[in-house]
Amino acid sequence: MSGTLSLRLHTDTNMKTNGKPCIHARSHFFRPLSKGRHFACWRRCALLGVLGLLSAGRAPAQSYNVLHQFSNGTNDGANPYMSLVQGTDGNFYGTTYYGGASNRGTIFRINSTGSFTDLYQFKGSLANDGAYPEAALLQASDGNFYGTTYEGGSNNFGVIFRMTPAGVLTNLHIFQPIAAHDGRWSYAPLIQGTDGLLYGTTTGGGTNSDGTVFQMTLSGNESVIYSFSNSVDGNSPDAGLFQGSDGNFYGTAEAGGSHGVGTFFRITSAGVLTPLHEFGATTSDGQNPYAGIIQGYNGNYYGTTYLGGSNSHGTVFMMTSSGVFTNIYNFGGVTYDGLTPQGGVIQGSDSYLYGATYIGGTNNDGALFKIGTNGGMIQLHAFGTGVGDGTHPLSGVVEGSDGNYYGATYQGGTNNDGAIFQFVVPPSQAPNQLGITAAPIAPSTNQVNISFASVAGETLQLQSAGALLNSVWTNVPTGGFTNSIGGPLTITDIVTSAVGQRFYRLQITP
Repeated sequence: MSGTLSLRLHTDTNMKTNGKPCIHARSHFFRPLSKGRHFACWRRCALLGVLGLLSAGRAPAQSYNVLHQFSNGTNDGANPYMSLVQGTDGNFYGTTYYGGASNRGTIFRINSTGSFTDLYQFKGSLANDGAYPEAALLQASDGNFYGTTYEGGSNNFGVIFRMTPAGVLTNLHIFQPIAAHDGRWSYAPLIQGTDGLLYGTTTGGGTNSDGTVFQMTLSGNESVIYSFSNSVDGNSPDAGLFQGSDGNFYGTAEAGGSHGVGTFFRITSAGVLTPLHEFGATTSDGQNPYAGIIQGYNGNYYGTTYLGGSNSHGTVFMMTSSGVFTNIYNFGGVTYDGLTPQGGVIQGSDSYLYGATYIGGTNNDGALFKIGTNGGMIQLHAFGTGVGDGTHPLSGVVEGSDGNYYGATYQGGTNNDGAIFQFVVPPSQAPNQLGITAAPIAPSTNQVNISFASVAGETLQLQSAGALLNSVWTNVPTGGFTNSIGGPLTITDIVTSAVGQRFYRLQITP
C-alpha cells in the first residue's frame, strides 16, 4: 500500500482547560488512486491538552473455515502435499497426489469462497504423462503455471510441465535415465529467477545419484547445474529454492552433511554451492529439513526441520545474513504443542512467521501456528477439530491478497482425502491509521506522538508543514523507518515553537 497520510494539529483558543488550549486532531488517509478521497477521518478533543488514542470498534474474532473436502472421485483429487499459490486472477491453484480418473493426481483451482474446479488429471507413464505431483505450482512471468511430478513420464522419473490458466497442459521435460545423469523424482516447486530462468531440485539423479539442482528455460531447455555428493553439501533435497536479495539461491537438503541429517546451502546461478549449516552438530540442533528457506523482511533467513531440537520434534530456525545460526523455537516443549513440521514458514504482512505441523496439537492431527521472528509461538488452530476438518498438513500456508491464510491438509475431511482451509486473522488496527497523543512539556512546547500499525516491508517517512496546500514539507528528524518489520510504530515530534497549526503526512513506499 502506498499513499500519503496527513494529520492536522491546531490549538483552539476558545476552549481551555486549566488555562491550557485544548488540542484537536484531524487525520485523513488518501488512497493512492482516489485523488484525495477520505479513507478515515476523526476529530478528538482531550482534557488537559492531551490527545487520546482513537478507539477502534471491536474486531471480529479470528475464524477457521474448511473450503473444500476432497473425495478422490473422477473429477476430484485426493491427498494434497503442496502449498497453494494465488494466481494473478485472485484464485488459488494447487495439486493433489492422488485422485482423478487414473488416480495419479490432479491440478485444481479454488477461490476464497470455496468454488472448486478440477483443471487437469494426470495419466502416468503409460501415456507419457506425469504422475503423483507433490509440489506447489509456480505462475511465471508469461502467466502460465509450471510444476513437477514425482513420477510419470516415459522413464517414470517424473516430468516438468507447463499449464495454461484454462488447464491446457504441456510436458516440457521428461527426466532422463540414470545413465544421462539427469535429475529424477522431484518433490520441489519451481521458482523463476531474476534472470527469467526456472530453477528446481530433484531428490535423486545427477552424477552421484544423490539429487540435483537444475535450471530450465520457459521453453523446456533443462540442464543440471549441480549434483549433490552426500558429503558436506548434502543429499536428497526435498525442497525448492529461494532467491535471496543478494541474487543467490538458498535451499536445504534433507540428508547428508557431516552428521547425515541435512544441510542448509547457498548456490549461484552458475552452480557454485556453499554449505552454510550442517544440521545435527549438537543435541539441540534441528535435523532433516524437508522444507525450504525464506528471507525475512529483516534480511535473515528462516526455515524448519522435521526432527531434532531440544525436544526431538523439530524446530524453527534463523540464520542471520552474517551467518549466525539460531533455533528460535523447539517444538514439543509444551502440552498440545505442534510436532514435526514438514512444511516451511512464510512471513505475513504483520511480520509474523506462519506455518503448520504434521502432528501434535490438541488432537495430534497437526497445528497451525504463528511465531515472531525472534521466537514466541502462538497456536492458531488444532487440526481435526470438528466434523470435516482437515488433518496432517504436509505443507505450509500462503497469505492471500485479502489478508487471510490458506492451506491444504493431506488427510481429514469427511472422506479422509484431505481438505483446503482458510484462516481469517482480522487486524486489531487497520494498517497506517493513526493514533495521536500530544502532551505539553513546557510553555508553547508540545511532544507529539504518532502511532500506527505498519505493514512489513514498507519504508516510511513522517513530514510536517505549517499549511496543507502550497507548503514546504520537511522531514521530522525521528520520523524515518526503512523496510519496516511490521507491527506498531511510534514517531515523536517535539514542537518547540508557538504555532497555530501543524500538518503531518506520512510518505509510504511499499
